[in-house]
Amino acid sequence: MNFPVIEARADAIRKQLGGTIIAFPVEEENPFSKYAVTVFTGTGYRIYPESLTVQEASKCIYQTLKGFEESGMDDDYERNVRFAFYEAQMNAPDVTMRRMKKLYADRSLPLNGADAAPNPDNPESMLLSGRGVLKYAVLQLLENNPKGIQFMDAYYRLLSSKRYGKTASAIRQEVRRMGKQEALRWAGWTFKQFVTDQEIMDIMNGLREGTRE
Repeated sequence: MNFPVIEARADAIRKQLGGTIIAFPVEEENPFSKYAVTVFTGTGYRIYPESLTVQEASKCIYQTLKGFEESGMDDDYERNVRFAFYEAQMNAPDVTMRRMKKLYADRSLPLNGADAAPNPDNPESMLLSGRGVLKYAVLQLLENNPKGIQFMDAYYRLLSSKRYGKTASAIRQEVRRMGKQEALRWAGWTFKQFVTDQEIMDIMNGLREGTRE
């Protein structure tokens, strides 16, 4: 890995999204890119020496948070972790990044810095966190986009396997009754309570594999 480039990317993401643990794809155009994991120390960045698969990156982040906890530091996932994805990694839901940029500029939408930020390597595109990916899928669902519907169906199944307390079908009906603002708030809340960035990536990868069959 080119460590000065990795550090510059991490710094750009942190300034936009906040957080102290920053993970992002090393190869922007590769849907199956490995990930860089960095930790902001207050004065600079500690960079994990090897690029990692998304599963390895998630494990590395978990271990880092455990280290924070053992040291008496803030170990809250939402405040600390920013697991970002480029357009290529979001290919499965067929998301248009320029459109996301316009949506993010719409202040009526309850998106914030933890959801999206300009891509430091390509000003024409955006970086999304796992929560940002989910919120965009909700917007696609509300527009009856088939890929958005597929993504959310997988998300309902994921929630039903957690402690949400409803079947996937019941969750689907619940969301159908929501307006846009309520659905986006629901997405943010369920992401915080029940899922991880890796699980969002798993849904995207599953949809991508399905399109290849």
